[in-house]
Amino acid sequence: MADIRSYPYSSHAEWFNRDRIEHSLRKAGIEYVFMGNRLGGLTDDGRFDYIKREKDQSYQDGIKHVLEYAQQFNVALLASEGEYMNSHRHHLVAQTLLKLNVEVVHITESDQDAPAQADLFHSVLESE
Repeated sequence: MADIRSYPYSSHAEWFNRDRIEHSLRKAGIEYVFMGNRLGGLTDDGRFDYIKREKDQSYQDGIKHVLEYAQQFNVALLASEGEYMNSHRHHLVAQTLLKLNVEVVHITESDQDAPAQADLFHSVLESE
């Protein structure tokens, strides 16, 4: 489980805080790695700018690490939003992986698989 939240803590769901979820996952035999410092959605100045963030070297290094992990393990990316269409998990990370011809499948709030699709908005902004 790669935690890609910029801030891995929640005041609304304390069980979702980094230390608690890491402990629970490890107890269940699931490896946990925090990658929010590399794959979080915020730029260095605290904004959501996915085009700028995607070009950041630490972000690119994070993507490389995910790809390395994926050669050995099944990798799940954890973000704060339950609905993937509202998350940088889809609008940033999945878009980067799709461009690298990596299959990305979102797990929905209703526990269904949803294959990621290219985000037209992301593509249009990149070409500008």
